Amino acid sequence: MSQEKKRRSNGLQNELVRTSTSKLSSVASSIYPDDPPIIQLSKSIIAAKRHKLSFAIAGGGSKAISSLVSTPGASAVLLNGSVLYDRNSFCQYISHHVSNPNYVENFQARDGQFGFASSGAAVLLSQAALHHAFEFQSVIADMTNKAVAIGCTSTLVSHGREDRNSRAHISLAAGDGKGIIWDILMSNQDSKDSDERRNREEEEELLAQLILTLVHQYSCTDDDGIDPDTILNRNGDQLNISTFENTHKSVQDAAQTVIDDNDKTDAIIVAPEQASTACNMIPLAHTVIPSDPIIFPGSFNPPHIGHISLARAAVKTMARKKKEELEQYFQYTDGKAPNAIEAMWNTTEYQIFKSLTDDNLEEGPISVLFEMSLTNADKPPMEATEASKRVELFGQLTQDEQIASSIPKDWGVLLTSAPLFIDKVRVMSKYLSPSGVAFLPDKRQITFAIGTDTMVRIINPKYYGNSNENMLQAVREMGSEGVHFVVGGRVEQIKGSDSEIVETKFVTGEDELEGLPKDVSDMFTIIREEDFRVDISSTELRAKMKAKSVNNIA
Repeated sequence: MSQEKKRRSNGLQNELVRTSTSKLSSVASSIYPDDPPIIQLSKSIIAAKRHKLSFAIAGGGSKAISSLVSTPGASAVLLNGSVLYDRNSFCQYISHHVSNPNYVENFQARDGQFGFASSGAAVLLSQAALHHAFEFQSVIADMTNKAVAIGCTSTLVSHGREDRNSRAHISLAAGDGKGIIWDILMSNQDSKDSDERRNREEEEELLAQLILTLVHQYSCTDDDGIDPDTILNRNGDQLNISTFENTHKSVQDAAQTVIDDNDKTDAIIVAPEQASTACNMIPLAHTVIPSDPIIFPGSFNPPHIGHISLARAAVKTMARKKKEELEQYFQYTDGKAPNAIEAMWNTTEYQIFKSLTDDNLEEGPISVLFEMSLTNADKPPMEATEASKRVELFGQLTQDEQIASSIPKDWGVLLTSAPLFIDKVRVMSKYLSPSGVAFLPDKRQITFAIGTDTMVRIINPKYYGNSNENMLQAVREMGSEGVHFVVGGRVEQIKGSDSEIVETKFVTGEDELEGLPKDVSDMFTIIREEDFRVDISSTELRAKMKAKSVNNIA
């Protein structure tokens, strides 16, 4: 193989590329000495269990998928494998999963035509496979830290064209949008041990090994693996290596995109990087919202213990509700499900929720997204720097020992350009991960976590032209879109004539729901007072933070 490997000398390259000096993994070969290299790599990747893999392969290299599938334990690492042999299937797959063409600035067009066998095409495949992987993940943390996608496109030896060099392009993309590209030339020349060039079967085997070698280098903790030098051993073989990054390099960059380009990019998820001790917040490569999420809208200026506690109580409340719904479903259907798709999804979810008890409902597999609209219906948009500051404050909360234990198990921040509830519903619906409720009318798809004051405004005819009928119609329209509300109460202080506090009571919002039609009141789930009561407001907290800052300066 040519020794002129093109490698960018930056931190990302050092992070993503680890080259071995041994022919085969010392770990894999010692544990699996009788297996061929492709099986050794598969077993080593599965044993590591570090990532969840999604493949999109156009042309050669599909043996990488079949090798993993045929190895016991593959379900621990393999999410999906798509083989896109027809160009139309290629185009359909890319168009369904990649909405932002800016992932590939130079897609290597020739005479204005798209190059289906190019590094740009491989990057598109890896990004599409990553989006596909996000759809399979039930929690945000797995999108951030587990999802890894591999795209590969190639032109291998074929009848009548045996004299040409073969080319392959492999792209690996992680959840944060960073990735690596291997551009491979497989020479038509002979080797030291053979007078014949590789045939199609040999090139297929070689390409599958290279795909799994790249995955092994990224997913396995040991530095050993197959050195590409040992298998790209023909005169003229070449391997060029390069890297790429997320189009949104920082939270501020992501926020600016939502503000400036909200017609095309109206929502970006920012999630905690769990591998980071400082809990850095990173924009995800794709916006995919896990099914049946809790969306907590707010300005979060600043985020505080009240927000965190309400979010955790909302998870507990909705996990309890979801478990009860599933138990009732299987009790009443008695094994005779009227809808096969509903039964399929409910069976899958029930395996998770049935193990929950009253003591661990907060650990339920429900994702929380703290949603910040960066645009406003009647005010200028928020500055990107201010949005970044508030997002970073969420990350800092995880460093506070008193607050860290209350943070929901799975969470992130959703930056949007959706100031009104109707806008939020429209935006969220576009990005929801597929689920069973999408096939059923009037089923809960999105739950908004709100306070009683917001609930009162939602059901107050005053905001609907003083028309109770208009209010009911508007709320029912949200219900038809799958909207639900989980409501946290607040402390109300009643003052006497001398402005002294004479009474303190907790307002849950239940009184305000009385008198509403059942279908409307059922759209609201009230959080129990014993699950949530925090006597703090953002206004009070800002005053305390300001006072603390002044004292520190003094």
